[in-house]
Amino acid sequence: MQFIVFAGLPGTGKSSIAEAVGRELGIPVFAKDWLEATLRRSGLDPNKDVGYAGYELLTTLAQRQLQLGQSVILDSVASIEAVRTRWRELAAQYEAEWRVIECVCSDETPHRARLAVRERDIPGWHELDWSEVERVKAYYAEWKDERLIVDAVSPLAENIATVLNYLHRSESIAGDLS
Repeated sequence: MQFIVFAGLPGTGKSSIAEAVGRELGIPVFAKDWLEATLRRSGLDPNKDVGYAGYELLTTLAQRQLQLGQSVILDSVASIEAVRTRWRELAAQYEAEWRVIECVCSDETPHRARLAVRERDIPGWHELDWSEVERVKAYYAEWKDERLIVDAVSPLAENIATVLNYLHRSESIAGDLS
């Protein structure tokens, strides 16, 4: 059982890779943007607690999957250490392998270009612009966990293959230890 988190700034490929990996491995993917959009459509004020509620919902969905003995993938910026710590503890509580994939974009030009054309068709969600990336970057905590870093300047198919290899390698190492 794995608890897999795709994290990183907006526009770095988290959702695209997470969804491809989820399809390939048959693991559900829960994305914070979809949950927040649902909260907004339900009439909650987007400027009050929607972000916090989104993390609470992600945590609840992850916990439920783990209670059922099933792996889970979360797709979220996961910008603050408190959220990461809670998820890490949840993985330990259910004896799930904790796997983090941090998505980055090492070149600002393609990163901006990705955001400019991105259309994810999430009902009730607005596409983010570069100012949002700058805002999140200001409080995005550096990851201290062991993690795989994939860079959006590499082709998407290459990043997906790298992540799948990382997750399969993790499974075989855990199997060797039992």
